[in-house]
Amino acid sequence: MRLKGNIMAKTQLSTSKLALKLEIKTNELNKKFVQMGYLEKKSKDYHLTQEGKKAGGETKSTGKRAYVLWDEKIEKEIKVFDEKNI
Repeated sequence: MRLKGNIMAKTQLSTSKLALKLEIKTNELNKKFVQMGYLEKKSKDYHLTQEGKKAGGETKSTGKRAYVLWDEKIEKEIKVFDEKNI
């Protein structure tokens, strides 16, 4: 979280920025989120599930395309998931 004025604002990252931070490909992270139950794949696109929303995911849209923003705390959950699935 970062301080915005006197209010703590949560830091959100797109899936692609989160993948970059984790040093993995975006598609690999999307597949991981599917395994975790946070995304589901429909046709060519990934969609946020209820579990994904509970985990801090939020769908945004540019008009043409939708994307997911994740609360930065998801990074810890990904690491725990990775440790359990080695």
